[in-house]
Amino acid sequence: MKKVFLLLALLTLVVSCSLDDDGRNVSYEFVPIAKYELPDSLVFGKNYEFPISYVSPTDCNAFYGFEYDRRDSTRLIFIVNQVLESENCLPTTDTVETTLNFEVLYNYTYVFKFFNGFDANDEPTYITEEVPVKRP
Repeated sequence: MKKVFLLLALLTLVVSCSLDDDGRNVSYEFVPIAKYELPDSLVFGKNYEFPISYVSPTDCNAFYGFEYDRRDSTRLIFIVNQVLESENCLPTTDTVETTLNFEVLYNYTYVFKFFNGFDANDEPTYITEEVPVKRP
């Protein structure tokens, strides 16, 4: 089993490395969540798809994924954008819609904190929603 894992890891490393450098620099950043939909309650053991949207800051931004931080019953949720670093980026007001997959694994009220940007002191701000869990 270890040999298979090591072989897969080596193969991934070889495939992900490239000697061709196209000169593009990419960075990653959190973008504020503009809108989301949560149910009034969750059912223990069920999977959900929460619609979430944000406004893309520039045409060089692209959805990369979600970042989570779990603290007891609290879930901090961030949208991560991949940003192509270029001098030709133009501001946009395009709304990007995506889906957050969520599985209810615990039988307590979940506290969702959606990243909403930074305040004047450069501290993250959140929109907070509590959703109780019901047994099936």
